[in-house]
Amino acid sequence: MVRVLLTGFEPFGGSEVNISMDIVNALTDTLVVEDPWSALRALSKPMNVELERLVLSVDKAGSMTVANRIASGESWDAVLHLGVCGTCTVPRLETLAADRLAMRIPDNAGRQVASAPLSGQGDRPSTVPVKHWFQSWQTDAETSTDAGAFLCNETLYRSLEANTDESIPILFLHLPPASVYPLGASLELVIQVIARMLHKPVLRVVGSLLLDERKFLVARRASHERHAGTWEFPGGKLECNETFQQAIVREIEEEFGWLVSAQSSIGTWHHELPEVTIELDVLMCEFVGVIPSFILSPRWTSHDSVEWHTYESSKALDFTGSDRQVVERLKELDLID
Repeated sequence: MVRVLLTGFEPFGGSEVNISMDIVNALTDTLVVEDPWSALRALSKPMNVELERLVLSVDKAGSMTVANRIASGESWDAVLHLGVCGTCTVPRLETLAADRLAMRIPDNAGRQVASAPLSGQGDRPSTVPVKHWFQSWQTDAETSTDAGAFLCNETLYRSLEANTDESIPILFLHLPPASVYPLGASLELVIQVIARMLHKPVLRVVGSLLLDERKFLVARRASHERHAGTWEFPGGKLECNETFQQAIVREIEEEFGWLVSAQSSIGTWHHELPEVTIELDVLMCEFVGVIPSFILSPRWTSHDSVEWHTYESSKALDFTGSDRQVVERLKELDLID
């Protein structure tokens, strides 16, 4: 059974309630969560979760509680901190803890720091791949890089600081007050976030198969891109509720300024990265109108070279992910020389 630590805060600032505490108290010590990407992953099973629930004090000691336990050697499969955001209308997934403490009001121990760094070592990002969650997730939640400068930010910062080897996924979820966002919706969201923290995301991408006299078109990733210098079939990520055809037409226009029409997929391939599983579908495509020039253009956002290749000439290329397997499949289908 996997172990998750869920924390909330006691009331503060004259309030008698705190939705984060209410959520922590409303949940039970065990959960069963489904794989959010089960439709895209074979042999996915429900996961039994042992949930440790903890209400933190709104003071320096509370902000250090989880950090001290991590530093002493305790570990969980995920740590999710909850807090209330009085000005928020939708939940916010905080992906960055700022190296700052600026307390507009005193904490519950009477401490009030006008402005000071938390460590002087700089901001600390969460390593949870939140950006990959939204492709197939219907949610009101938003991502944020501003967790404030009060106890919520301090707690996230201290936890990330103690997690020196980044072995524990740690995230902070800001919830609007129950008067703005229903308690039941927040409760369901917390369970969904826990499920996503415990499962590797599946990211769906599309590539274009553009052919000319039995040669295929590939593009080289630019120096500022991840996997710089590798070659791939032009394409990109699906957005929420997009079809493959819509996605490839949009991506080609955005990344190159070309107009293409898209047909059916020739196959699906999977590639594992440390933080995400890539599911690649390659679609037969055609240029609309005249075939464009492949001279480097300011319109190209992610690539610095585009070339036509045969099967033999492509053997010298270093391909991205599973794109080499796509080339082998094209040869099997007798689509290329």
